Amino acid sequence: SQEELQLLMDRRHLQKPLEDISSKIRDDISGRHYQKHAIASVCEAFSNNRRQALLVMATGSGKTRTAVSLVDILSRHNWVKNVLFLADRTSLVKQAYNFLEDKDSARSSRMVFSTYPTMIGAISDQEEVNQRPFTVGHFDLIIIDESHRSIYQKYKSIFDYFDARIV
Repeated sequence: SQEELQLLMDRRHLQKPLEDISSKIRDDISGRHYQKHAIASVCEAFSNNRRQALLVMATGSGKTRTAVSLVDILSRHNWVKNVLFLADRTSLVKQAYNFLEDKDSARSSRMVFSTYPTMIGAISDQEEVNQRPFTVGHFDLIIIDESHRSIYQKYKSIFDYFDARIV
């Protein structure tokens, strides 16, 4: 849309450099050294014009907290405005949703939490592109939880549709 194109053009001037990120990460979200390292690595990749980054972390190491902290940093530096969090199970979507500070405004939030099938339905149910709830440029960042479950083959159309950075 015209608004999305304007936002992309404005962001060229509004984006702050992703430098010295480790000192800007909120410890109350992700205070572990390896979480901060992961966030800094993704920021470095994005600063180098890479559009995708992969975080590989063990169970219980705080992947969701790391993702939320990454969104916080990228938002504060004007790199992202709208974020899509995708997961294969409703429980993972709820876990990420619980990090929202203001649950009452979740419907108008800039973060959308969805399962893959729900998002597939949202972008493909309407034959007319202008009838879809999300345009191609709506999301600046897509966070994929549990990507090791071969989601790229089954749900590839989501990533082909949206023009966004992917973690």
